[in-house]
Amino acid sequence: MATTAAASPIKRIAVIGAGPTGIACAKFFVAEEAFSTIDIFEQRQNIGGIWNLSSNERSKHIPVPQNDPDYSTGGKDEDHPLEFESPLYDYLETNIPKSLMAYSDLAFGQDLPLFPRHDEVLRYLEQYAEPVSSMVKFETQVIDVQAVSNESAVSSSRLDQEWIAVVVANGHYTVPHIPSIPGIKEFNERYPDVIMHSKAYRRPEDYTGKKVLVIGNSASGLDISAQIATCAQQPVYLASRSASQLAPTGGGPSWRKDVPEIQEFIADGSARAVRSKDGQVHSGFDTIIFATGYYYSYPFLSKASAGTDTSSQSVSPSESATSLDSVSRTDNNHDDLEPKQPFRKMVSPFADLVTSGLRTHHVYKHFLHMDYPTLALPVLNLKIIPFPLGENQAAVLARLWSGRLDLSTRGTMQDWEQEEEQRLLKANRLRQAPDTASGDSATSTLPKSGAAKYEGGFHTLVYPEDANQINTLYAWAASARKKDSLRNEGVGKLGTRWNEKDVWLRGRFPDIKAAYTKHGDKRFGITSLEALGDEWKEGFARWQRETTKENQAELFRKAGVESY
Repeated sequence: MATTAAASPIKRIAVIGAGPTGIACAKFFVAEEAFSTIDIFEQRQNIGGIWNLSSNERSKHIPVPQNDPDYSTGGKDEDHPLEFESPLYDYLETNIPKSLMAYSDLAFGQDLPLFPRHDEVLRYLEQYAEPVSSMVKFETQVIDVQAVSNESAVSSSRLDQEWIAVVVANGHYTVPHIPSIPGIKEFNERYPDVIMHSKAYRRPEDYTGKKVLVIGNSASGLDISAQIATCAQQPVYLASRSASQLAPTGGGPSWRKDVPEIQEFIADGSARAVRSKDGQVHSGFDTIIFATGYYYSYPFLSKASAGTDTSSQSVSPSESATSLDSVSRTDNNHDDLEPKQPFRKMVSPFADLVTSGLRTHHVYKHFLHMDYPTLALPVLNLKIIPFPLGENQAAVLARLWSGRLDLSTRGTMQDWEQEEEQRLLKANRLRQAPDTASGDSATSTLPKSGAAKYEGGFHTLVYPEDANQINTLYAWAASARKKDSLRNEGVGKLGTRWNEKDVWLRGRFPDIKAAYTKHGDKRFGITSLEALGDEWKEGFARWQRETTKENQAELFRKAGVESY
């Protein structure tokens, strides 16, 4: 593969967001021993990102439908934007066993449940972040990041600093997506308190005795419907386009009624009804919850213009959130990575980073901007385990930006993006933008001539692709040139690598969570897979006995396990 020699090592890095990904990046940058300044900007008061539970008042009042990727994402004229509201809910537990959810250098406590609660995850993140917490500038909201024409500058007049590289770790659970379904606007006008997005959900007691429809069967849809069923009328209706990767085997539970994709909202009369794809009409709903995902949105980045005034504006630090205009560009020492036009002739170099909101464009391997390779947008993928993915991408970034790894050429990176598009289209794994829901594992047919561009699903991985991503990133980082002063005999800090048992475990999350949930309140005393019972204690060994060597080898090769 053609590569470009590493540029002069970068010295100053800005990280936007002190959530799980931003903190992981900072720790790997420190371990690289190559950067003079690492600044982390966090708009809230604490470390943890979405794991900081918050109020949800603004999320209760979003438009229906909601198809604007930049809707209410904050800025100079908004005191309480949606991005200050967490999508977590009161009784949320992880859907990932703690052994695989953890970072490589810090295990979850042995006394914690197999599936930790959200407050336990927050405490874990606070512990993980301790070595870099002094780098975080809290209550600082980045509102403008620009590519400028002068040499390698990311500047802020308020802080009187410049940065060369920027990590965008603001997450992608800010702007809710409620798709345009025929009749939905009229329905919402007639019944304004029925439709909501899952970001506004907090506790099942709010739906006691109500008839509820949940649309979308990914993680939040499955979890919220299960919680609501403890208080609401049974069955709780769950609508989806296709089978969920996260549903356990053996069919749905008795308290749930699965229905096909909703194709129409019926506003006539007082029935509060919807029509599903099979023609059936379902009526009498008190609440309809869209668990249809979120848009990718970077309002501080995508609206930036090159060659503009780089002056900064800020509000008083004593206010609840300090707005900060940060102006940035990435290192362009590589001739073949230079934009085809001078910066000042480009109206907005990041204008098409997000179009429909269902995808982020121009990112190599889902995390590195192809035209500005010192701009990183890690953990864009869905259906993945975010903590180890974030640290493995951080390990690669640290080595690229310190000069221990070489950049691929722009052409190579562009080829990867185009090939990935074609691969997903041929596998019917992309959805048509802009109005399709993103909350479940839907498929589509290939677009016809003149059809809108298919974007939804580009960042969605299907097992064991997520395992392969983890292991490929690990091997990429491990291949860097050695530096004598670093740990691991000069290799440096490495992240997570999955072995055969890890890959097996990753493919069984839904069944493990279902077995765990059956224990009711006693589940919180189950702290390991072995404690879940003999079926799971011996599960991997039994699977090895019952699965042919050929099938095992095929799975592990696809997962990028080192020995295959």
